[in-house]
Amino acid sequence: MKSTRALKATGLVLVAVVLGLLTVQGSYALWNKFAGANAGTVQAADFRISLTDTKTGDYTDMTLANGTAATFALSTTPTGAVVPGHSTYAGVQLGNVTNAGGDFTVRATTAVPVIDNNAVSALAPYMQVKVVAATALSQCSQAALYESASSNGTATVDIAKTATGVFCFQITLAATMPVNLSGQTAAIAVPITVNQL
Repeated sequence: MKSTRALKATGLVLVAVVLGLLTVQGSYALWNKFAGANAGTVQAADFRISLTDTKTGDYTDMTLANGTAATFALSTTPTGAVVPGHSTYAGVQLGNVTNAGGDFTVRATTAVPVIDNNAVSALAPYMQVKVVAATALSQCSQAALYESASSNGTATVDIAKTATGVFCFQITLAATMPVNLSGQTAAIAVPITVNQL
């Protein structure tokens, strides 16, 4: 009797082991179906953001072919001069021209503008830069757009795939600028970062 019981127990263990081995390779269920999978091609997408100047229409990618960040000079006025007590305007259009599949919305954010004087110039204390987000480059020359913007602040714009966003800049030279600074130059840098949402 003991041998029959032992034989049954051994048989159950053997069936459990066989079932265990079968389930490692796939399901033992009778309703299991197999579907063939064809090998596909995987292509890396480009995370491309284009930059276009307000006045000239000049265009470049935000990241150059060698992987470095682009430096983009914006045109302000035809003469490039800023008169004390007045403002001049510039803008840049950012385009989300990625070839990635699906949704690919990005958020572009400006850093605080940095006014860089050369060694001889002392214009920085007399310059003010306002940055705002807009929907079109044509809005950049509208003074009312900048009324609620803080001086030397930042701006953010979300850009859907194949869409564009705009950053506008108002550069003002104080009316109290000393006459001896006339003719001086200063560069204004506004770093822009873009991240996928």
